Amino acid sequence: MNPNDYAILIGIDSYPELGEGNSPVDLRGPRNDVDAMKKWLLDPNGGGLPGVQNIFEPLAVPHVPGAAVPTAGQLDQLMSNIDGVAQANKKARKGMQVGRRLYIYMSGHGFSPGRQRACLFTADAKERLGLNIHATGWLNWLQDAGYFREFVLWVDACMNRASFLQPHDPPLPLAAASNPPLANFVAFAAQRPLKAVEVPIAEDEDRTHGVFTWTLLEGLRGAAADVNGRVTGRSLADWVRNAQSARFVQRDRDDRDVAQEPEVVQEDSGLIFARGVTPPAYEVTLTFKAPATGANAHLWSGSPPVVSRTFTVDDGPKVLALKPGLYLMEVPDAGLRHGFEVVRPTKVAIVDAGVPVMQFDGSEVYRLDVDPGDPTAEIFVVDNRFSLVDYGPAHLSTPLPPGLFKVKIRIGNAITQRVVMLDRDHPLTDLGQAQLLATVVPLPDTAASHEYHQAGRRRAVDAANALVALPGQAVIMVMVRTYSSKIDTVPGTTPPWHGVSIVDANGEAVIDMEQVRERHEGGDAYAFSVAAVHPGSYFLRQDIEEGHAIEQSLIVCAGWRTEVFVLRRVVPGATKVDPRPRAAVMMRRLGEEHDAETDAEDRMAETAKQAMANERRILSARLEEMLMLKSRNPVAGIIGGHLLLIERERDSGRDISMLDTVVANLRGLLGEGHPDVEALALQCADPKLRRVNALRGPPMFQRSWALLAQAARKRVDLVPADMWARIQALAALPPFLVWNTDEEVKSSARKELARAVLRPQVSTPPSPPSQALQPGMLPKVAKRAPRSVPRSPEALARLPRATRARAASLNLPPCALEALKAGME
Repeated sequence: MNPNDYAILIGIDSYPELGEGNSPVDLRGPRNDVDAMKKWLLDPNGGGLPGVQNIFEPLAVPHVPGAAVPTAGQLDQLMSNIDGVAQANKKARKGMQVGRRLYIYMSGHGFSPGRQRACLFTADAKERLGLNIHATGWLNWLQDAGYFREFVLWVDACMNRASFLQPHDPPLPLAAASNPPLANFVAFAAQRPLKAVEVPIAEDEDRTHGVFTWTLLEGLRGAAADVNGRVTGRSLADWVRNAQSARFVQRDRDDRDVAQEPEVVQEDSGLIFARGVTPPAYEVTLTFKAPATGANAHLWSGSPPVVSRTFTVDDGPKVLALKPGLYLMEVPDAGLRHGFEVVRPTKVAIVDAGVPVMQFDGSEVYRLDVDPGDPTAEIFVVDNRFSLVDYGPAHLSTPLPPGLFKVKIRIGNAITQRVVMLDRDHPLTDLGQAQLLATVVPLPDTAASHEYHQAGRRRAVDAANALVALPGQAVIMVMVRTYSSKIDTVPGTTPPWHGVSIVDANGEAVIDMEQVRERHEGGDAYAFSVAAVHPGSYFLRQDIEEGHAIEQSLIVCAGWRTEVFVLRRVVPGATKVDPRPRAAVMMRRLGEEHDAETDAEDRMAETAKQAMANERRILSARLEEMLMLKSRNPVAGIIGGHLLLIERERDSGRDISMLDTVVANLRGLLGEGHPDVEALALQCADPKLRRVNALRGPPMFQRSWALLAQAARKRVDLVPADMWARIQALAALPPFLVWNTDEEVKSSARKELARAVLRPQVSTPPSPPSQALQPGMLPKVAKRAPRSVPRSPEALARLPRATRARAASLNLPPCALEALKAGME
């Protein structure tokens, strides 16, 4: 038993007004997930909690359809109960520590406001009022408070929804314990901006569960056990990364908006979840090609691999009980050699051809050479126990002992994998049927495009080149399209041109896609329009419901064609377009023709854009050169610059000297004042390049905005007040900087930001762990007048440390602090 362990369990399945037009978007799994998690936590052979008195949950209420509970205020109080226990301990002179380990589990709809951050929408959230609880904010606060020595955070929620409100941080004073946590495990069901999945689970009487939660529980019960029979943070992370997608139906595997892997943020191996557990044996049904009938089959498994089973293939399927791991089925006389993995009950068709396994004694070293033929590829090599043994971008050549390995290739959000037996040097180029990359730009051999879309793009380029642009002018080209299916398109969806326009800095329409004549209305519809314009700041505006629009920045440069693409997806299984916007921006010289090289460069830029959105490290020497030095598309250079900075964030010793060359080249191409280029310039080694001129408008990318807001703390005039006034209702839709134009939403966003940054201190009355949460209970607020917000860097430095820290974490420039303070007075 673990009498000093505690848990907070939150599962929200009813969302009466979170959907489009404040419609319901209920879930079926969260309550089942909480019940299953509680069962494991209370199991003496599982979490070992002594009883329900160590578990905090929202007050149990009868399930009433349409009831918006628990609310944001109720969950604040629930989370604050841990602080109440600590304060009671302090009053009793027992110290502030509450226990050994704290589990925090949340399930429902969610979003990610930034890398490795997760929020859960509360039940009273609405489409334009995204009330939420900041899961990682609470984790950080509790870690800082030092109430436990170990922390576990699991969030089973989508990370693709847009919220125009900031994360709702703990309404408690900042804490600073002297001792950091000993161990942590933090994982989310999906990386941003992707979706999580719930499915019926046959082993639980077809009850619906989140796939992430059920995979976690399988691992905790033994599937993730290491060689010593322990489930550790590391072995559990290895398990969920490799086992999660096996529970998906084929539709979810094919959907590029669904996270094929969880986001594992922290996986300390010193955190032990279970001891003395045995991996389960799953029922695996094997079928063979007809030529294998009557031949001997050998099953290879283990590390190093040995033949663990031999049998004669007959006309029917062969059923085996196999533990989690990698396997090779060899039928030498039929020329079959097929690798597969086992992470659940499954069926495997033995169809891959290959030579007989070469004998080895385990002392050999062979070379595995993997070349996917794509400079944006990420390559992972995983061993028989699902541990990562090697990684590399673009191309990987690695020496390894004989063994069974899984080779996983990720290009954008598309993942392809294959199990191989390494019994000789193995140049691996055939990865079987690869998943197609999904791109917003209509490109050949991608997952969300028709040939007539690609033809429409070529027509749009021809139309742009036919325009007569005056010296010093530029061209904007816009293409909007719908995509539902390669074969059976979904009829009757909202036209993709509905509510899409390009406006200038004054809000006047330059292009209104609802008025254009160049339309293709059959199948998955598309339309395009072109216009010659003066260089400057423009905005892509999209209606996402009646009277409710979002914008993002377009910096149009003299002598360049700015190509804007908007994709309205009908996700698999749906009958209407997904409200989440998808956009891409490319730039080409005026008059530049469309050719195969254009498609190749745009494919590379689209994949790099996805990596930037997820803040993944994909750069290789070849990709650096192609993105930042050879591409004819300046947007690719901007993305490459940000990928360089992502590399440095992960490795402080990373050489980013190429950034100076990139910035100098981009300024030469686009001129001074492009906000995304100037944001990169601030990170250059050459001080001359760091001299930033006035910005032409808001940047296109979120990461650029973060760099500019950070720099504005020393140069307060860098970000003008009118820029902040326009973009203040920001959404978490990486990689672009996207904001809401609705005044009501802006007002709500300002209030929430003011609460987060200039909030008064909050005191929470202590409450024992057995006290049930009562609906409507809120922390008591000790009101204080907001401090003045000075304009000089020296005066800004005199603001309270907590205020400066909160403003920095939210990427707020000084002009934003002034506006927020003015709104509170």
